[in-house]
Amino acid sequence: MELKICRKCWKRNGIAKPKADLISKEEECPLCLGSFLRIEEISRMIKSELDSTPEISSFSIGTKIPKESENIEERIWEDIDIRNAKSIKAELNTEIGRWIEKNSRYRFSLDPDVRIIYDSKKNSVEKQITSLYIYGYYNKLQRMIRQTKRADSEDESVEGLIEGPIIESIGGIKAVLHGSGREDIDVLMLGEGRPFVLEVIAPGKRRISRTLLKRIENKINVQNKGKIAVKLKKLCKKELIAIIKRAKFDKEYEAIIELDKPITKEEMKKIPSKILLMQRTPIRVANRRADLIRKRKIKSIKMIWIDNRHFKANILSQSGTYIKEFISGDNGRTNPSVSSILGRKAFCKELNVLRIHSEWLDDFW
Repeated sequence: MELKICRKCWKRNGIAKPKADLISKEEECPLCLGSFLRIEEISRMIKSELDSTPEISSFSIGTKIPKESENIEERIWEDIDIRNAKSIKAELNTEIGRWIEKNSRYRFSLDPDVRIIYDSKKNSVEKQITSLYIYGYYNKLQRMIRQTKRADSEDESVEGLIEGPIIESIGGIKAVLHGSGREDIDVLMLGEGRPFVLEVIAPGKRRISRTLLKRIENKINVQNKGKIAVKLKKLCKKELIAIIKRAKFDKEYEAIIELDKPITKEEMKKIPSKILLMQRTPIRVANRRADLIRKRKIKSIKMIWIDNRHFKANILSQSGTYIKEFISGDNGRTNPSVSSILGRKAFCKELNVLRIHSEWLDDFW
């Protein structure tokens, strides 16, 4: 192995007494680049970055080394017992972290307020402020409002209407809404609302009291009266996003159904109170969803007569049921459907989500 690295790098790789002709000066070492001689300098540079970030208490350290240094380390590991080795990245992270914990109020964490990346080649620091997460519920009170923003559209969105007051109150680059499912743009979200986690990217504040959270909630609701309403419950961990994305909640809907031909009240009663559906992915979402056939349950239906071409249906369905397609049949892709049962073309004229059965979620986190 014709490599010349510093004595400290040999020792870190389990070789306490390397041959003299394989030792370089530490400041000239092609592996560590003399970084260990500058631990205090590097640590002070990082501490300065932490000090400039408001309301943080924890950090983590990551290190970038040049590709050439990575290649040298890999060559060493080919010829030694790797169980005795410790990577330069891990060693630098440890020493820098120890210095900062000893000389500041900040504490190392695997779930930190700030992530610091030290580049040993450039002797520079990159600061990544971790996101803040707020758990809550939203109601959509006006139709033609999207759930999330789209780059190619200026349509209003629940996400955009929440974002403004949030950024005004606690700072940050932007806010991203992670909803537990979504309703169509023309569907209202009523009742207790839809669970969501709002991710605030690079927040200016992290110490969010219940009082401040309530003030932000009031600001959102006042500014968007008649459009949306929110309940901001509490700060949460990032992991809650995956939980609400995976959760399967039954949902209650109110649908106004229009028929192409008249019916009687007795004919309307042909629709069973419980139905097992076979739903092929609807045409309207086929470009973004896998083309599958799914079993879905309509757990209960209550019909309310309006006139001989219109009635209201209150529907309790299994998570993932496409209600509009259950009504229309979607050209036979949903079977049975209101259309097929009544022998008439049925259309969903108006749809509202009345309730999402997510009661257990509040106590989960």
